[in-house]
Amino acid sequence: MSKEDPLFAKGNAQWLLENARKLTPDQRALLLALADLDVEAGHQLTPEERAALEELSAQVEGYDASEIQQAMKHMVEAQTKRKVVDWPKDLKRKTQPKKPKP
Repeated sequence: MSKEDPLFAKGNAQWLLENARKLTPDQRALLLALADLDVEAGHQLTPEERAALEELSAQVEGYDASEIQQAMKHMVEAQTKRKVVDWPKDLKRKTQPKKPKP
């Protein structure tokens, strides 16, 4: 996310205000973490976006943005534990172009 590509597209804050209770607690926490990252990247929240996030925050218990951000960073930066040496049999068939029939 960046200034040019914020989390909230036009109208999404209003949708969130109306539907936040339909999200699971994990979805709410993840959305708050993403919004925090968006703000850190320089996005200025509109009053509507701020109201939506405040409503969302009120519904999340034990929310710790740094914990979620650390987990997301780990998923992105973690090194694989093993090298993939055996690919599924179907993968080779799907990646190789078909030979034209003579």
